[in-house]
Amino acid sequence: MSSLVDFYNDLIARQGFEERKGIEETLRYLENGHNVILKAPTGYGKTTLTMILANAVSSNIDIGSRVIHVLPYRAIVQDLYLKLKKYADKGIIYTKSIGAQDMDYHDSPFFMKKVNVTTLDTFILNLFKLPTIDFKLIFKNYGSHYEFPRALIYSSIVIFDEFHLLGEDGKSLGAGLSAIEVLSDAGVPIVVTSATIDKGLERVLMDKLGKSGKVVYASDFKIDRKIYVNELEKDEISIADEKVKEGKRVLLVYNTRMGAIEAYWKLKERGLSPILIHSKFSKKDRIDKVNKINDAKLVVSTQVIEAGIDTSFDVLITEACPSHNLIQRAGRVARYGKGGKGKLEGEVYIFPFSGKVYNEGEVKETMKRVRKLKTIDESLLIERDYTKEIDSILARDLSVIDNSVFVDYKKVKSLYENICSITRETSIILGFPPNSDNVDDAIPLTEEEAIKIIKSKGSSAFVGNSNIKLYAGKCLQLEMIKNDILGVRIQDYNSEIGGVY
Repeated sequence: MSSLVDFYNDLIARQGFEERKGIEETLRYLENGHNVILKAPTGYGKTTLTMILANAVSSNIDIGSRVIHVLPYRAIVQDLYLKLKKYADKGIIYTKSIGAQDMDYHDSPFFMKKVNVTTLDTFILNLFKLPTIDFKLIFKNYGSHYEFPRALIYSSIVIFDEFHLLGEDGKSLGAGLSAIEVLSDAGVPIVVTSATIDKGLERVLMDKLGKSGKVVYASDFKIDRKIYVNELEKDEISIADEKVKEGKRVLLVYNTRMGAIEAYWKLKERGLSPILIHSKFSKKDRIDKVNKINDAKLVVSTQVIEAGIDTSFDVLITEACPSHNLIQRAGRVARYGKGGKGKLEGEVYIFPFSGKVYNEGEVKETMKRVRKLKTIDESLLIERDYTKEIDSILARDLSVIDNSVFVDYKKVKSLYENICSITRETSIILGFPPNSDNVDDAIPLTEEEAIKIIKSKGSSAFVGNSNIKLYAGKCLQLEMIKNDILGVRIQDYNSEIGGVY
């Protein structure tokens, strides 16, 4: 096989997969030196693209030596990683050289494997001369192997998946766009993909991709389904209880973690057995919960369910939220069409906005559109002005760091020390449950959450070197690294509800 399209045809023929013209068009553009924005609906099967590229790079095709699949959340890195490994075990993917990397998991620390699944923050730090495997050494002034992962990135095909989620954070968006710009300028093949890339995000992406950029609208596939949309009259807990007892699979989504936890307990009191998913679970429990989703009758979640979770529910009950999030949540309902057996039907119930996390004006506009359109699909998307959200100073600084051979890791180290994080508005600190110092048992905490714990518990909060008083100043995360403090001790941990602090 001599072309990417040959590998596409091979996979389709061997596995009996349905054709996806959007993926085929994307591969043709990549072969001809273009970078691609792939706008594909939820349930389209975008993972097939990674599988095809995995087979191509394992056969030494000229376009790239490896694939790096970048995702916004740690929670879904492990899900895709395990899925790809299963495909490899079955011989669907030709290579078993598949690895994952995030800030606390280093299966492929320098992206050496043929297929690498990673988070945005890990990818950005490796690209801009702060490799995560050397993170502690760098901030303790021991040096860095920063050009090694950069060399491997620059010889890869890079997929930025679920890119719409970066638009919710100015730093992440600025860093992501800067990465796309420097990689595109260097001729690295890039695919940016999501079901909810609005025209505003498309414009800023095309500006960074330049003349090489192409947009593929995957319009060849539409799930044969009918979604009934309702605004709730009853409370959401009663509706969830009712639908589960009707024998339906139900997904209940809140905008806040506390909202999801409170709902979980209420549902348990009614004799139901929900699975709870949010961002404050340990890696082990996170993987376990994701693996159980397909067999669960009732799942309660936050927005972490919106990306990378490939499962289908009969009913979605969701808090009102912006159009981008609502489309992604609704994409988990009646996800797989029935072909010639008639339409698959699903239900969506929307309960009132709590006023937290999202912009109230955008939520109100979304609900106005829902009432008018009486459906939830890409036509619901609200165009955002991302130029106001981008951290343009950060993006410029990162471009300078990448482009200058005279700038080493010390420059980006200094930048990190000044702003405390390159890819998110708050740093991530590990919170360890009582009686465990194992990072696999820890949960991620924001700087603010960690400071509150330290103020209430003093030095007894520290895990690792507790014989020091920290100055909770500009960047607590880095103070902890420099002083050999692994993290802070949270009050408790429960595998049902996550971390308590």
